[in-house]
Amino acid sequence: MSTYTNTTSAFSTAQDEAEIRRLIEAWSAAVSARDLDGIAANYQPDTLLFDAIPPYKTIGRDAIRQAWANCLPFFPEQFRLERRDLTIQVAGDTAFAHFLIHFLPVPADDPCGQTWMRVTSGFRRIQGAWKVLHEHVSVPFNPMNSQVWFIRNPDVVDIPDYGNACT
Repeated sequence: MSTYTNTTSAFSTAQDEAEIRRLIEAWSAAVSARDLDGIAANYQPDTLLFDAIPPYKTIGRDAIRQAWANCLPFFPEQFRLERRDLTIQVAGDTAFAHFLIHFLPVPADDPCGQTWMRVTSGFRRIQGAWKVLHEHVSVPFNPMNSQVWFIRNPDVVDIPDYGNACT
């Protein structure tokens, strides 16, 4: 059994968190700008993406870029990505971030803006630069009917009324 000791100073951890925050902000801006190269810029050639839309997994920067290329034409002409509740944890050369994202479309009732999605990204420092190695985007579902359970307001913990379904 090994024990991990974090020898990273608080100063370098703060710098790493700031750099990862900058990468996530740049990714968000790239999505809003439909900039495919910017979207894929910080993924590794073998990054694994578990996305909220099919297919259930996408492997590699080029495939992730292509998935966005296939998806963006279905977005309205105008939208921006809103992000909130960003939390970043750094331990040496590994970091995790989790946050919520929401598309703000014009017109506001476009289907892409109906829910918040949960994102978790795993980073590794490779040759001095932080890169995404794994990303997971999801929307909860109601296990009683297998339907997506939209997150309409992330400030309200909302769950299905399971009633007597489990008895």
